[in-house]
Amino acid sequence: MEPSERWTIRVDDGVVVVEFPHGTRLSPSDGDTLLDRWRTLIAEPRVEAVVLVVRTARTCSDAARRTLRLAARGAAERGVSRFAVVAERPKRRYLEQTIDIEGIETEPFNDDAAAVRWAKHPAERAAIVAPE
Repeated sequence: MEPSERWTIRVDDGVVVVEFPHGTRLSPSDGDTLLDRWRTLIAEPRVEAVVLVVRTARTCSDAARRTLRLAARGAAERGVSRFAVVAERPKRRYLEQTIDIEGIETEPFNDDAAAVRWAKHPAERAAIVAPE
């Protein structure tokens, strides 16, 4: 992670994991930087799913919404069909609605590890999806 970045992004065995810690807010230039890194990682042929971890209670900026929509569309175009969303309930629902793109299955989670397990092994969904 670059010192100016407030987020992390990595590939974990075929799953892109993006984390936004408490207090994160994306400016338009932050969003562009994140999208550039995203496009590089998502282009890897082994990427099958995405885990989005949002720990901030702040409302999403226009730049964050734009970045998330563009990232999800780009992922869908490259064959990614699963997004796991880890956040508090109201934020999770908002993020799920933002990602609502045809061809992408979105599942809510309370726990990062459970989200990554589902992203890697979607057949295990019943045991690990967050309760509503």
